[in-house]
Amino acid sequence: MRDLFVKIGSALAEIEKEKGPFQIKCLIAREPVDPLWDLVLSADWFHESRKETLDFLTDRVLGRLDYESMIQFSGIVTYPPDSQNPLADALKKIQQNHRQHRYEYLRTDRVVTIQTQLAQARLVIPFDDVPLSDIQGKDEDRLQQQSA
Repeated sequence: MRDLFVKIGSALAEIEKEKGPFQIKCLIAREPVDPLWDLVLSADWFHESRKETLDFLTDRVLGRLDYESMIQFSGIVTYPPDSQNPLADALKKIQQNHRQHRYEYLRTDRVVTIQTQLAQARLVIPFDDVPLSDIQGKDEDRLQQQSA
């Protein structure tokens, strides 16, 4: 799970540098036991053509995933920034509340997992908690310790 989070987060950070920020940037899972993760995104720069947006994101994000990460991944869900979708609204609120430390959450391997009552998103992992460089740095430290 952590590798999936790091690889997707790294791709999203590069996309944000190129295109601009995401308003929604989370992994969600419907089932807490043996979850398959959906990447949910919203951004002002999304194309009018949903296909163009998905093609771009698929190329930039999924191209980084290896087999082990892909078997944990379900799909990419995009919402326009002005979406009135209840799930998009709930995820925006979850991210905002998380930034304000309003949730109890599980932290495993420096990845925050928030449990919710949403049927479509029983688990939510926001990408705005720990800088990815911190997580990647811990990986490098751990590898160096193992090889010593």
